[in-house]
Amino acid sequence: MTTKICLKNIKFHSYIGCFEEEKLIGQLFSININITHNLSTAMLTDNINDTINYQNIYLIIAEVMKDKYNLIEHVAYKIIDELWLAYPQIENIELEINKLNPPIKADIESAAFYISINKHEWTSMQSENK
Repeated sequence: MTTKICLKNIKFHSYIGCFEEEKLIGQLFSININITHNLSTAMLTDNINDTINYQNIYLIIAEVMKDKYNLIEHVAYKIIDELWLAYPQIENIELEINKLNPPIKADIESAAFYISINKHEWTSMQSENK
């Protein structure tokens, strides 16, 4: 059995980008996240302490989105790192960050970064980049 906590289309006004205008006036972003963890106990007990509280997931993401960054790839790293610090029992994280109406000369809805990573891959990546 695979169980996930999913948050879809979370909207933020943030200051992420390499252009000065992006850092000054910001722009809209939307985030989708799927967190894989064995939630069978919560299914049986109906107890919030047996799950990963999606309000806390949102608060972690919102805190990261308050800062200024150059790349959405780095924002993804920060979100994933904070989530695993708070919830080491998470098995896998799928994260998509969409920069809505990116500042490029094209008729485009969004530019996005997507990652799906498990705990082992994350730990390996961390140790390789030290």
